Amino acid sequence: MNRSAVVKSKENPRPLFLVVDDEEAIRRSLALVLEDEGFSVSLAAAGDEAIELARKLKPDVVYLDIWMPGMDGIDALLGIRAVSPASQVIMISGHATIQNALEATKRGAFDFIEKPLDLEHVVLAARRALEATELGSHVGLEDLAANGQEEELPLLSHQGITSRGAAGANLGQRTIARSTVLYGQGLHSGRKSGLVLEPLPRNSGIHFARIGRSSAAPAFVDNVDSTSFATTVGFGQDSSSTIEHLMSALHAYGISNLLVKCNGEVPILDGSAVQFCDMLESVGIVEQGGDWFEIAPKEKLVYASGDGRESIVIEPAEQFIIEYHLNYPAPVGALSARYVHSGVESFRREIAPARTFGFMRDIERLQKAGLAAGGRLDNFILIGEDRIVNTDLRYPDELARHKVLDCIGDIFLLGRPIRAKITATMTGHSDNIALLRMLKPLACAALA
Repeated sequence: MNRSAVVKSKENPRPLFLVVDDEEAIRRSLALVLEDEGFSVSLAAAGDEAIELARKLKPDVVYLDIWMPGMDGIDALLGIRAVSPASQVIMISGHATIQNALEATKRGAFDFIEKPLDLEHVVLAARRALEATELGSHVGLEDLAANGQEEELPLLSHQGITSRGAAGANLGQRTIARSTVLYGQGLHSGRKSGLVLEPLPRNSGIHFARIGRSSAAPAFVDNVDSTSFATTVGFGQDSSSTIEHLMSALHAYGISNLLVKCNGEVPILDGSAVQFCDMLESVGIVEQGGDWFEIAPKEKLVYASGDGRESIVIEPAEQFIIEYHLNYPAPVGALSARYVHSGVESFRREIAPARTFGFMRDIERLQKAGLAAGGRLDNFILIGEDRIVNTDLRYPDELARHKVLDCIGDIFLLGRPIRAKITATMTGHSDNIALLRMLKPLACAALA
């Protein structure tokens, strides 16, 4: 297939794509798919050729293979970003690892997809990349609408974000200023992992996906498929677990639209939310406007376990307040924590540093169940028979504060921030989600 380079002009305003792959069949296939979507396409078989074309053509989007003879895709990515900074680069590979994907994202790639290519994912990535450019919000989306896509629909939708039931103040929507990456290890899987965060347009919501997959799950209570020692959202054959610490930070910072990519489990880091806060502050936050209402319930709701030992209550309040009470055998005893959310600084100071914890007597049981494989002495508080084994506490009531942290994350799974008082006693993730399911009919009673 002989295709000459296409340059945008007033007479030819179509978005321009550059496809870079050493396999001719891949180049041809991608070109056909993209042209069927109404885009112009130029082709390159090697990294140096791609850089020169990017210099001349300034393509809107580049599909770039990682594994090529001569200059590899990561080096080509750096070259393309240098000569055409506005181009959105989507990496493709059939032999990549999570480290490849994370490295590409760290170097400025917009997205990452795996071979064999899923055509739905190819087109989805193209649309999202165009949305990230000025062209995408002007010409590109008009072309998509002409092909049967409604311009006003978000690429990813979330039932909760546009809901208006029990509406409090309108806070407006927010996302992050640019994509970012964070390395770590899964607490329960034990696998080295990473986290890729990408901004999303207004009205999208927060979504979880695996690296290189086209499917994603809204961070919504209906998609919670497990609360065993962590909160997990599922989507098709995939899932993302241990999301609660990240969700807690997103709730505190008021992030409404975000794509979160990992390889099945959000990294545990040091067991707290501090590094998630650092990450959000390092990339910056963008005000997107639009409607995003607090959930401010007008009535009291109570959930209690069958034996009454665990209970969680939500009731009207002028601020977001959480009180948590626990009572474990020695050496823990009875602890309580009360948190009044007055902004990001209060969360960072009082709640974010509180780490997850576990009991020595439970570790063997967890490991037999295939959990806690990534538990190390520096990423959670280990409680022995008569003392804390591995660390000094950051607060006298750190364990209760961490339960508050978890609750802040879980309660965000309705897609909107909460303004209410929550009182919890000896509860865990399953209780938090049970309360959300009681609150959902009120919060989602009227969809925008």
